[in-house]
Amino acid sequence: MTFDLNQLQVLAAVARHGTMTGAAEELLYTPSAISQQIKRLESEVRAQVLERHARGVSLTEAGKLIVARAEVIQAQMRGLKNDLEDLAGARAGTLRLGVFPTFAASILPAVMIRFRTMYPNINLEIQSSREAPLRELLESREIDMTLVWDYPWNRVNDPGLAIQPLMLDRTVLLLPQSHRLAARSIVAVEDLADEPWVVRAQGHPTRDVIQRCGEAHGFKPRIAVETNDYPELQAMIAAGLGISLCPALAIQPLRTDVVVRQVESSVPSRQISTAHPAGRQPSPAQQAMTTTMEDVVTMLDLDTVK
Repeated sequence: MTFDLNQLQVLAAVARHGTMTGAAEELLYTPSAISQQIKRLESEVRAQVLERHARGVSLTEAGKLIVARAEVIQAQMRGLKNDLEDLAGARAGTLRLGVFPTFAASILPAVMIRFRTMYPNINLEIQSSREAPLRELLESREIDMTLVWDYPWNRVNDPGLAIQPLMLDRTVLLLPQSHRLAARSIVAVEDLADEPWVVRAQGHPTRDVIQRCGEAHGFKPRIAVETNDYPELQAMIAAGLGISLCPALAIQPLRTDVVVRQVESSVPSRQISTAHPAGRQPSPAQQAMTTTMEDVVTMLDLDTVK
């Protein structure tokens, strides 16, 4: 036995009005069309659903059972319609976002506060990890969108990803508080030729930045210390073991015995972008998150991608 939702709607309307004419006016049908729908329903359920009398019609016991169920179904359908409208309007649903640690420690709190204020009914699930694992999570559909970063010589070039640039994270110079160059506001790369350097280990891209900057200005950086993360890198600099170049977002929180200085404009910045699977239309929640991130970048007066 199958049920036509339209027939259930017609019977419920007849029950509300007590007449075929009243149901026809509500549903914008003709009385004849209402009668035909009722006959088809009775044929399907193999039972009479209406009793006709001088004042109109009334439900049989079978009709009452059907209308009771129909009203529940109609309420569920209205709820489904509202749910779909909420999803389309970024008012509901779940967004699974991948972020890398330096973004999570610096910009993410402002993004979260703004997003939850504007879209309180969207559930956010945040996965913070190194960039390569984030791409794997995106490919396996365990996250919906992620943040990626790169430099001009190693742009993310993955046909499976749709990339949208978000901001530039400028490169800054970290010095011990007592360093001879700490009094300067801007430091030229050439003035760093004889310095020992503290770098990220294991082929980290920021190490490539330091080596490329040195070679572009006629010297080979002398690596004194390799570290596993940025807090350790700051600790080595504070101890006077060397200096370093790193992304501005990576200095949070900044030690009181380490100073940050600008370097000349020829030093490249890293580009931060959003990414989602290519060929898939971003959901309203994803679009809302991208817009929120752009707004926060503007509010914090960070460098945007020209």
